[in-house]
Amino acid sequence: MAIQEIALNIDLSVGVFQDTVFQDQKLKLRKLGQDADGNPIYPAFGFWESMPILIQDKITSLKGIAGTIDVSGGATYKQYVSTSEDGFNWSTYEEARTDGTIHNAPAKYVKLKIEIIAEKKDSNFYIDDFKVPGKYNNKFVESEAGFLSLKRTYRDKMDMVSSPPGGLIVSKKIKRTKFKKMDAIKVGRG
Repeated sequence: MAIQEIALNIDLSVGVFQDTVFQDQKLKLRKLGQDADGNPIYPAFGFWESMPILIQDKITSLKGIAGTIDVSGGATYKQYVSTSEDGFNWSTYEEARTDGTIHNAPAKYVKLKIEIIAEKKDSNFYIDDFKVPGKYNNKFVESEAGFLSLKRTYRDKMDMVSSPPGGLIVSKKIKRTKFKKMDAIKVGRG
């Protein structure tokens, strides 16, 4: 009796998708968004699980998994196989070997599972771009110039001491402990 290898086409567009999508004839992690630099953000992990596949009417046993695999970036993947005699009670998923061969005992039904693990990279996220002037102003910080900085200019009302002819005499006491350093003191009108 001759042994013949037969390929079964597996439709990746149907099945159970967990943080994965089938797009452009490829199984991919779903895109969650973009970081501040425009790089895509993906979940750390996702999987696709096939619908039960009846194999015993077509072939006597399943030898392995073969396919075209295109891995982007530093992502990794794992392939798993689960078998069942009745289509209801399934064995635990066992990882396929690197050459595609499987550990599972031959059975009437098979399910495939592909896990995709994303590469971890550092990303920049901006909580606020400080475009609203004065949004964070308080007695310690300011955001008037489009960035957050320590407050450097303080305005205080001065107390009028007297008003001789031709001018005013005003004063204001500033505690030495209020500031670590003073660059300048300006007195203006108003």
